[in-house]
Amino acid sequence: GWLDAADARRAGRKGSESSGFGNGSRKADALVIATGKTTEDLRYMKSIALELWLFAYELPETVIVLLRDGQAHVVTGKTKAALISQCKDECVAKSKGKVSGLHIHIRPKGTTGEDQFKQVLEEAKKAKQEEGDLVVGNLPKDKHEGIFFGKWSEVLSSCDGASTFDASPGFAKVLTCKSSEEQTSVKKASYLATQAMRAFVVPQLETIVDEEKKVKHSTLAGQIEDRILEPSKLEVRLKQDKVNICYAPIIQSGGKYDLKITAQSDDALISYDTIVCSLGARYASYCSNVSRTVFVDPTKEQERYYAALLKAHQAVVNAAREGRKLSELYVAARESFISSECAELVPHLGRNVGFGMGLEFRESAYTLSEKNSAAVVKPGMVFNVCLSLSGIKNKAKDSDQPAEYAMQLADTVLVAAGGNPAEVLTEVPKQWKDVAYFLNEEDDEEEEDAKVKKEEVLPAKRSSALRARDGEGTEKDKELMQAEGLRRERQDELTRKANEETLRYLTQSKHAGDDDKSKEIVDPVSYKSSLQVPSSKDLLIVVDQRSESVVLPLYGICVPFHISVVKNVSTSSDTDHAFVRIIFQSPSVIGAVSPLVQRHMGNAFLKEASFRCTDVKHANRIVQDIKTMKRLVQQRESEKRERATLVAQEKLVPTKGRVPVLSDVWIRPTLGGRGKKMTGSLEAHSNGFRYHSPKGEQLDVVFGNIKHAFFQPAEKEMICLVHFHLHDEIMVGKKKSRDVQFYTEVMEVVQTLDAGRRNTYDPDEIEEEQRERERRNKVNNQYNSFVKKVQDLWERDHRELSLEFDIPFRELGFTGVPNKSTSFLIPTVYCLVDLIEVPFFVLTLSEIAVVNLERVGFGLKNFDMVFVFKDFDKEPHRVDAIPSAQVEQVKEWLTSMNIKYYENKMNLVWKPILKTIKEDPEAFINDGGWEFLNMEASESDEDAEQSESFEPDSDEDEDDDEDDDEESDFDEDEEEDDDDDDEFDDDEEEEGKTWEELEEEARRSDKKRSHEQDSDEGGGATGEGPGDKFQPQLPLLYHLNQHRSTIASALTPPTSKMNNKGRD
Repeated sequence: GWLDAADARRAGRKGSESSGFGNGSRKADALVIATGKTTEDLRYMKSIALELWLFAYELPETVIVLLRDGQAHVVTGKTKAALISQCKDECVAKSKGKVSGLHIHIRPKGTTGEDQFKQVLEEAKKAKQEEGDLVVGNLPKDKHEGIFFGKWSEVLSSCDGASTFDASPGFAKVLTCKSSEEQTSVKKASYLATQAMRAFVVPQLETIVDEEKKVKHSTLAGQIEDRILEPSKLEVRLKQDKVNICYAPIIQSGGKYDLKITAQSDDALISYDTIVCSLGARYASYCSNVSRTVFVDPTKEQERYYAALLKAHQAVVNAAREGRKLSELYVAARESFISSECAELVPHLGRNVGFGMGLEFRESAYTLSEKNSAAVVKPGMVFNVCLSLSGIKNKAKDSDQPAEYAMQLADTVLVAAGGNPAEVLTEVPKQWKDVAYFLNEEDDEEEEDAKVKKEEVLPAKRSSALRARDGEGTEKDKELMQAEGLRRERQDELTRKANEETLRYLTQSKHAGDDDKSKEIVDPVSYKSSLQVPSSKDLLIVVDQRSESVVLPLYGICVPFHISVVKNVSTSSDTDHAFVRIIFQSPSVIGAVSPLVQRHMGNAFLKEASFRCTDVKHANRIVQDIKTMKRLVQQRESEKRERATLVAQEKLVPTKGRVPVLSDVWIRPTLGGRGKKMTGSLEAHSNGFRYHSPKGEQLDVVFGNIKHAFFQPAEKEMICLVHFHLHDEIMVGKKKSRDVQFYTEVMEVVQTLDAGRRNTYDPDEIEEEQRERERRNKVNNQYNSFVKKVQDLWERDHRELSLEFDIPFRELGFTGVPNKSTSFLIPTVYCLVDLIEVPFFVLTLSEIAVVNLERVGFGLKNFDMVFVFKDFDKEPHRVDAIPSAQVEQVKEWLTSMNIKYYENKMNLVWKPILKTIKEDPEAFINDGGWEFLNMEASESDEDAEQSESFEPDSDEDEDDDEDDDEESDFDEDEEEDDDDDDEFDDDEEEEGKTWEELEEEARRSDKKRSHEQDSDEGGGATGEGPGDKFQPQLPLLYHLNQHRSTIASALTPPTSKMNNKGRD
């Protein structure tokens, strides 16, 4: 019953197989899980795996006895007893009556627990349901250390009326099928192992062989272990406290191979022949494994054998389907070798081709061997598919390969449901071109050709010792081309996805009704009756703060006006009097008409009223009181309107007792108020955070309103912070905000006053830098501890919210202008953020439809990036001035996040574009969807059309002749003009114009020409004035080409017939 309850608590399985426990003749009366003293060595014992599976913790020196009637007895220490008691109520509630009670027997400190052991066995005898001896199922193969475990074994073996049997097969059935939560842990462990092999082991081996370094097997294995234990070095975002190795990494070469997991990497140097690399990673105690064989200068036989090994490995993976016997997987490997005409490799194949994995690295009951025909493949099983060939003789005597070599290929595989193909979780390249390297640059045939044709063939410069067989090598250009090709393929897939999501969202939003109702406007009331109106015998202006009204004397009567109908008030004075002028809200007031005026447009309005006063000070005081009252009322109404749009939040439930606390933190935005700003404390309660300030102010942020949570340690910034981006806005002080940040400064801003340069080895400066590093590490550790505690709280009590702290990847960051200033934008798993500069920038990537890269090309230093949201009601967000050198980095990041992007050479006006798409989404999709942004495709289509329409014929020659004629006509015109000028000179000499006439004629000509230029600049084809903003819709070169003649005429001054003498 307790095992079934644990299954229900994990919410991922259909029920355990605990009913299979028995000694053959009858079912077990009790099941025992006993552990001893903990050690630092890697141990795989079923008792430890069961404790991890039941409680997610290893409980050393603990005995758990499960009875058939649903009772459970635990003998342990005081601290572990408190931990176990936490899951009692949950297991009882979800067991559907199978669990009836949990009894904890606390072992006094300094005792062996013998009395508690005897008491538990007596309780088990009383609870047995059948006559005869007490049948106890235990794990005899688990040998623990310590007095506690030894005393338990002694008490159990000496107990009268009790018999034991091996319950390992029954427990193995419980652990073999992994729940969805367990599968996630296995996938994370596999990802870590994959990155260790791809990002570290393979590059290291290439460097060692390429540069002929002398590195020991044990040295490289130690470096691999360090990378696995610190995932951040592999750029893997996993919690370091949940990560471990499955076994010490194994590196072997030089003809000495031991393909067992218990093998150790020796101190011999890595040989440049056949290198076998194996490593395993654990996450949350769940195991993964990957193994690869690397060949340096391999033989033809090795290539053929490896191809057979690769085919057999794939055959085992294909055979790992629901309902197949485990023995069939071994047979599939053997038959594959025979079909590949490599039957001689079958004797070199190990006894099995893998085994089950999980909390235990090797589940012995689920070995993939020919004899294991009882076990069946089930969904959720995880296998280490490992094919090992050892003792292979090297027949090529002239090669550098050892006389005997081995090959191993292993992957972590997850069995899918419904007979679907199994999923390989460790996707490390394993094709021949990925594992074979060649030190020799040229083959013998190429050398002979080089001898014959020395003058034609230039000697190749040796850039690297590693050459792939097809000659590709490690050239960066080809790698970039390959990466570009993969990126284009992925972008083509994203095009269809982006169009489908856009159509689905627009059609849904089109049919959705608009339920928003305008808020009813209520007329303000100053006084409920005329008796409440304050009277003034001297007929003075009265400012009533209580009723928020101004009482004005009009024609001998005191008339009240609410402050909301007063638009403005001013005062002016002369020598003896002061004038107070009050302007009211009315339809004739310049500017926006208030809703209150719109409601009474049919009535008569009082526009303004002026009063004369002999007391100037009294008039100024009246004006000041009215302005102060109006400002306070406007602030109150503005805050009321903001609060009216807020979504009601659940109340924070304080946790009794100790809670995770982050002390001495600042808050942004500030809570407001006057006086010196002070740091406060942030507390994590049962359903939210609460911030306390020393002034007594507090701010609550509930977990349900958190959309994204970020933790950014102080690496190259001066602050360490936690940031919360919310679903709905909350009031922070007197303003609404969707972002709340808590931070601590790790460095003090100090300005050096001495003008001289300080020495690098100045002890004061060294001490100051040391203090800064210590404070930075202290603050980072403080925040890291707080984040871990909160993350554990979310995973334990708020798993349905799917909350987790997202850490920005600084190495993927780039500069840009998201708001008004240049910022350093950093991608995270779910967002693009800038959490340092204010206002904060948080962009959720899942809300983006497409991204358009604008102003890419023309040798510009910067380009722009426009994020178009799936919700077309939101205006696209633009990030300007991104350095062009980072365009490839941005493209790679967008592709990795499955975001479709386009490139354009000009900035687009998005408002009319989105409006057109919203009007007819179906037509938008039928016309190609977002592909209208693909300028490369459109330009290629235009070029193709022009090439098809271009047909050289006699007409073209005629056009050329016409052009020549035009050019000759133009030359003749110029000659005629010269003749006219000569005639004009002759006429001028005959007529003899005066200097005044010549100046007047030149002035008229200049005036006419300037008028023509102004008219040309003022009117255009688009109807835009000279002050309008130019919004190019076509590529710049095309635009200039179309208007070449117009531009030429505008730049060429008109020809004047006045001679030089006249102009002078």
